[in-house]
Amino acid sequence: MNTERALLEVRDLAQHFGGLKAVDQVTLSIRAGQIAALIGPNGAGKTTFFNVLTGVYPGTRGEIYFDGSPIRGRPAHEIVARGIARTFQNIRLFSDMSALENVMVGRHARSREFLLGPLLRTAAFRAEEAEIEARAKELLAFVGLKAQGNERARNLSYGAQRRLEVARALASEPKLLILDEPTAGMNPTESADLVALVRRVRERGVTVLLIEHQMRVVMDVCDRVFVLDYGVKIAEGAPREVTANPRVIEAYLGQEAA
Repeated sequence: MNTERALLEVRDLAQHFGGLKAVDQVTLSIRAGQIAALIGPNGAGKTTFFNVLTGVYPGTRGEIYFDGSPIRGRPAHEIVARGIARTFQNIRLFSDMSALENVMVGRHARSREFLLGPLLRTAAFRAEEAEIEARAKELLAFVGLKAQGNERARNLSYGAQRRLEVARALASEPKLLILDEPTAGMNPTESADLVALVRRVRERGVTVLLIEHQMRVVMDVCDRVFVLDYGVKIAEGAPREVTANPRVIEAYLGQEAA
C-alpha cells in the first residue's frame, strides 16, 4: 500500500441548509494507511461532514475525491461499492437478527448474484452464500465475537454491539472505514478494546477516519487530527500539535487543556 498518496481529498466542501452553513469550505486530505480524527464541539458539523462523504447529503458545493475519483453527490450504495464504509453515532444493527446475519448483510454489498440467483437458488448463488457466511465468521472472530455468532444482536453487550457494527462495515471490504463516535457510552475497558480494534483494522490495510470526543482516544490512536467549529476547519495536524493550538483550546478543549 502506498502510504504517500492521498486516499481521500476534500476541497472547499460545503453543506448548507437554507441559511445554516453546517459545513463550509472544508478542505482536508487523508493518506492511505492513516488513522485520522475529526473533532470539535457539539454542533460543529462533524456528522454532517460524514453524511456528505457517504452520500446521505449531496453537498452544496466543493469536491470530494476518493482513490482518485470524484464522488460528491453519488448515491450512498455507489460510495459503499467504491470502498467507503461507516458506522453511525447511534447503533443501527438489525436487532432481531443474529450477529452472523448482521455481518452477512454487510457482505451482500459485494454480492454478484442479484435477482435470478436468489430466486432460483442457483449453484452460483449457494456457493456465494457459503463464501459470504465464511467471511462473516472470520470477521466476527476478528472483532472478538466468534462465540456470539448465533446471538441476536439486541442481546449483546453495548461494547459488543459496537464491535459488531465494525465487523458489518468491514464486510463490504472498504478502503476507508468511517466511525462516528465509536467509543460513545463505553466504559474504559470497552474503549481500550475499541482502540486496539482500530489499530488492527489499520494493520489490515484499511484507512480509518473517526469522530471522537474522548481526547485520550484521539491522542492514543490517531496520526492526524482535523478540528471543526461552526462548520469551518480551524486546525489540523498531529494530535499534540492540535491540542496545543490556542484556537482549538478556546473553541473546544477549554482552558483546562492549556
